[in-house]
This record gives sequence, C-alpha cells and structure tokens, in this order.
Amino acid sequence: MSQRERDRLRVLQDVEQGHLTQLEAAGRIHLCDRQVRRLLLRLREQGDRAMLHGLRGRPSNASSRVPSSRRFWHGYVNAMRISDPRSPPSTWPRKGYP
Repeated sequence: MSQRERDRLRVLQDVEQGHLTQLEAAGRIHLCDRQVRRLLLRLREQGDRAMLHGLRGRPSNASSRVPSSRRFWHGYVNAMRISDPRSPPSTWPRKGYP
C-alpha cells in the first residue's frame, strides 16, 4: 500500500470514528465529499483493501499486444479488401459499385 493510500485510510478511519466530518476529510485528502462517501462505502464492504487501486496486480484495460496504429491499419485494409496496401487508390475496389 502506498503512502497516499495509507493517508487516505487513516483519514477515512477518523471519519468512521466520528473524529472528522466527511467534508473535513474531503479537504484533507483533496477529494469531493461525494467521493469520500463512495470510499467510505467501499471501506465498509471491503475493509482496508478498498484503498488499493482496482487494477492492482492486473494488466491495464488499455493494454494490447498490437499497437493501436497497426490495429487501425489492418482493420482499414481488411475493410477495403485491398490485396496490396501499397497499391495506388485507383486500383482499390470501390464499395457499392459493380
């Protein structure tokens, strides 16, 4: 757990014990009061683990084996049914025309 997550946990535990209000906690950890309420709910449900990032130990949702530029190009080539992507546009098949 990072120092930032430990600090958040300490402040939220103070809110749970009644030493701080949700608004005071929001000011201390630089979040809005709505986010503090959401964190408190997660803290009650999951315990200390609620402070950890949800993707800790897992790959990013944005990760992919193929770079996005290559994914785009291959999708474009397949959509246009181009046999040789280096061929001039005049030789490409025209969609919707016989």
